[in-house]
Amino acid sequence: MKLKILFLAIILTTALTAQDMNDIQQSSFAALNKISVTIGGEFITNGTFPAATTERVDEFITRYYNQFRLAYLTSSTDARSFNQLKAELNEYAERGIVLKHFDGTEQLIDLQKFRLTANYNENPYLLNGDVLIFPKVDWHRNFIEVEGAVNKPTQFQFVEGDDLLTAILFANGINPAYENVNTIEITRLSYDGMNEKIIVNSLEDNPKLKRGDRIRVIANETQKRDFKVLIEGEINKPGYIFITKDNTTIKEIIEKAGGFKESADLNNGELIRSNSITNTTNVPFQDRRRAFNLRALNRQTDLLMMIRMADIEAEDSLSLIYDNQLRNAKSIVTVDFSKVLEDSSENSKFIVKDGDIIYIPEITNLVNVFGQVLNPGFVDFVKGQDYNYYISKSGGFGGRAKDAVFLIKNKTRAWINMTDNDNKYEIESGDYIWVPKDIPRNFDHYLTRVSKIAAVVAGVATVFLIFK
Repeated sequence: MKLKILFLAIILTTALTAQDMNDIQQSSFAALNKISVTIGGEFITNGTFPAATTERVDEFITRYYNQFRLAYLTSSTDARSFNQLKAELNEYAERGIVLKHFDGTEQLIDLQKFRLTANYNENPYLLNGDVLIFPKVDWHRNFIEVEGAVNKPTQFQFVEGDDLLTAILFANGINPAYENVNTIEITRLSYDGMNEKIIVNSLEDNPKLKRGDRIRVIANETQKRDFKVLIEGEINKPGYIFITKDNTTIKEIIEKAGGFKESADLNNGELIRSNSITNTTNVPFQDRRRAFNLRALNRQTDLLMMIRMADIEAEDSLSLIYDNQLRNAKSIVTVDFSKVLEDSSENSKFIVKDGDIIYIPEITNLVNVFGQVLNPGFVDFVKGQDYNYYISKSGGFGGRAKDAVFLIKNKTRAWINMTDNDNKYEIESGDYIWVPKDIPRNFDHYLTRVSKIAAVVAGVATVFLIFK
């Protein structure tokens, strides 16, 4: 028994000794694997930091950038300083980075090009004693801009030696949707910015670029777009219908959608047109030099243009604002859907546009009566009946009913005072009838009004006596 215990103790001691030796070896190996690299210039932090001999420049830089960025942001105490700090820390130079080795040799690093080409010459391994020096990012003076028939119009940091192919690379290449793309146009300003020189080249020429060049890759705009119309409601095949550019009629849309259902209320069908304001994306148009919300700007400008030369009373201005907002929000096109399938009708030849929405409601055969009636609710529609019929079907007028009855049209929400004998009206299925309330007035109400009138009369009398 003692021999067994002694034998186990020897084995355990040997295992622990081996483990300790392994830990020592690993620690020694880790120590040998560590190097020191210095970061200088316009970076989030400067100093000398440990790195692994197996680390490349991009991995080392990304690690320390994210580490210090997180530390700075978490130290922020309020939202304003957080957003300001976040904007300041959001970028660093990815091109023109100088890598200085301990032996005095230098190398230019282009991380942006490496991330697009996987050329590891632009992302070498780090050596002990290396120094990385970052240039300052200057988007106002040290840039190249690329627009036109490219996949990603962009602005990038200029580095000496850049050529046209570099610019096309950073713009993610030529957009394959464009045909016969070969011509580029370089706009180059004079030093004082007062004159421009336009240089036309082909892609094969691959000219060298200069700081501040702006490039347009020229191609005829393609019209192979996702043109479509949405049709919903009482349609046999509702959904998106693909169309051509400004050449598809509403008759063709209805036919592609399988025609109307028997329950379709064609009198109250709507075609809602998207316009330049409602169709604008919610994402604000922005680049590095400016940022604004194009949609909000269009709406504000549209309203200002509406009222700039308007000759209206002050109290009408609020009504104009409401009406203009509704016009921008819902542009309804007048189309008689009961005639859109007739070849002889002009309605059938109406041209739909991309983004249009067609909605065909269901026939309700009801009129909604509400307000000061005894039994407000829906009443079966009977063609040709006047408002008295629907009021009686709703139990008659309530005790506080005002001496006025309004017809609110289903499609347009237009108001018509039916008790005015001069108004001609026709009640249709889906319309609304509203009976307003006669608000009771107490003695204080009338006393207040009389006192105000008396004050005005006294003021006029006083002025008259003074002048007399």
